[in-house]
Amino acid sequence: MQIKKDEIKQRILNVSKGFFIHAGYDETSLRMVADKCFISKSNIYRYFSSKEEIYETLVGTARRSLIDAINRFGSSDYADNCTEDKIEEVSKVLARIMSEHREGILIMLKSVGSKDRAILTEMMTGFFVETCPIDDKEFKVQIVSLLIMGLTDILIKYSEEDEMRYRLKMLISYHYLGLNGIKERIGVRYEG
Repeated sequence: MQIKKDEIKQRILNVSKGFFIHAGYDETSLRMVADKCFISKSNIYRYFSSKEEIYETLVGTARRSLIDAINRFGSSDYADNCTEDKIEEVSKVLARIMSEHREGILIMLKSVGSKDRAILTEMMTGFFVETCPIDDKEFKVQIVSLLIMGLTDILIKYSEEDEMRYRLKMLISYHYLGLNGIKERIGVRYEG
């Protein structure tokens, strides 16, 4: 009987991580992972029950941290009263989370068909439902898509927490200014 080796398990995680980040969850097969690890596909099942378990191992903590931050900063305390200090706080917290969980968040954001991407989109759309006085949900989904593209771009291009915080602050400010412009255009002034 072959003994499980920590190195093989870690190699499976590292190879899966690379595939999930570059190709996405849906486009990655356990056969691809096994081939790159130089093991049989059945050997993967000695360490993980499924591709979903591998995914969960890689993103579980990142998901919880990101969802907690979205719940916190999507509240009306932040959404309805955008001030410079609140933008700074949001940027600082998100930069820390993105720095600590960079690869896990990248996997979630780059796996377009994943449940996590859908959950994040729905949560962020809900945030815009409360703060944007336009009834067009599709427009709100477009705004969220742009924000997710911006977050993904920051994660791909920057790894230093301070640089991420600076970029996040600009991205968040841009979205608040855009929200102000929309509200102003339809006659609602957003006071921040």
